[in-house]
Amino acid sequence: METAKVEILSQFAAVFWVLCGIILSLVLPVAVKTLRQAQPELPEKPSIWKPVLEAWKKYGGNKYIRILLAASLIAVVIVFLLSLQFYTVRDAVLAGFAWESFVNKLFREPENS
Repeated sequence: METAKVEILSQFAAVFWVLCGIILSLVLPVAVKTLRQAQPELPEKPSIWKPVLEAWKKYGGNKYIRILLAASLIAVVIVFLLSLQFYTVRDAVLAGFAWESFVNKLFREPENS
């Protein structure tokens, strides 16, 4: 009986998928908030760019570019400096999701009780 050969994701693929997990953890709360506030409107001319540009202005899109750069740095640190290895895409995405949460809690200002 042969055993299946398990391959580790390449470091570049791991960085990409960890970054996806970080971005997912940042985007999900915004998406949920947006969906809760969404109200049906009469359709105008269908355009994908109008709602995207409105959301970019409403949520301060430029700050998300800075967040994307910081998330990329964290993904590189996680994979290269910590020498983490992942066997599946799911593992890398979950690692990114978890590390973003950890970094967020680490640098969050303490709440007054």
